[in-house]
Amino acid sequence: MKKLVLITDHFPFTRGEMPFVLPELAVTAQRFDITLVCKSPVEKQEFTLPERIHVRRYHRDATAADKIKNLLGCLFDREYYRSVFGNNHAEGSFRAREAEVRTFRLSARLFQRYLEEEGFFTDVEHTIYYSYWYNYGALALALEKKKRPGMKLITRTHGYDLYRERSPGGVQPYKTFMDGQMDAVFFVARKARDYYLEHFATQSKEHYKLAYLGVPDNGLNPPEEGEPVSLFSCSNVIPLKRIFLLIEALALLPGRKIRWVHAGGGTQEEEMKTLAKQRLGGNPNISYAFLGAVQNQEIIRYYQEHHVDLFLTASQTEGGSPVSIMEAFSFGVPAVGTSVGGIPEMINAGTGYLLGENPTAQEIADAISAYADAPASKKTELRSNARQMWHASFYDKVNHTKFAKELEKL
Repeated sequence: MKKLVLITDHFPFTRGEMPFVLPELAVTAQRFDITLVCKSPVEKQEFTLPERIHVRRYHRDATAADKIKNLLGCLFDREYYRSVFGNNHAEGSFRAREAEVRTFRLSARLFQRYLEEEGFFTDVEHTIYYSYWYNYGALALALEKKKRPGMKLITRTHGYDLYRERSPGGVQPYKTFMDGQMDAVFFVARKARDYYLEHFATQSKEHYKLAYLGVPDNGLNPPEEGEPVSLFSCSNVIPLKRIFLLIEALALLPGRKIRWVHAGGGTQEEEMKTLAKQRLGGNPNISYAFLGAVQNQEIIRYYQEHHVDLFLTASQTEGGSPVSIMEAFSFGVPAVGTSVGGIPEMINAGTGYLLGENPTAQEIADAISAYADAPASKKTELRSNARQMWHASFYDKVNHTKFAKELEKL
């Protein structure tokens, strides 16, 4: 059986990529002998995997000698200079950019050394190397492929590991070099692929493949007629998710009976609870609840047991196509969302209400009202279209099978 070495950042030692990686592994493990190497600082493995999937953990803190050696190496590294001084970066300080590139190189060199010492490169002819993120793990593999041209190397890319604007130094280190070593780069949204083609691509377009993530079929959301309008949102409670906009939007609908539930925790959780109490607490028509950080099974159970009219997101940025919207669509729940990342590939006039990148609270409130006031036939159409969108583009079994077949072609 062909071998697959999969590099992750967190899972299975912490939850991390679990919602994305675990369903994919269920398919790829039937076709490959998989070794998962996780670059996690956490020592205890939180999640178990089937015995046929071998798990290794990598973590190393750089010594002073490692840093000095890397610094000297940078002086003779053309790709280091290209990343630091080239014009393919966003705004940011030179000091931050240089430090980010230097650290990226150091992390990759140490990881490459670990993989070599542990024998991961002894059978490259029968192994596919797959970095789940386009970060220093991918660079470690690309550096090794420079020495072993017969290696088969792929990566996925999502958000922070793609867009220059998401980097503290405004730079995506070594992207051009890594691209030249990749047999394929997989993207979770068309917008991401287009961005990469514009800024980093060095090979023919066939190397750059759209590979949506996906969610399973957990049934349909139960029907319900009449008030209250039931709203659901799911995200970390952090500034980028702009939960305050959802609260302010609901405050603009004092005459409607509304039930809003938010799943997810984060740095702004207490602040948002306080704001909700101030803006919504005096309105008897509006009930709301913050569930906090909950396991995905609880979110699925909520959709299975409670009618939801609309899924809401006011996110300021997205790396790809949000799994939270995929889940809503899988249950036949339309969505209100912003035109960022891959969201415009999901939400349209047939599946919900697509807003601008920076909507006002009034625009969100208007979208909620538009659904609430729509005839029953329109609501049924939206719910049916959402479900069909999920089945056509975001059904995990279909997408992961396509992805596995792409790997087999290598």
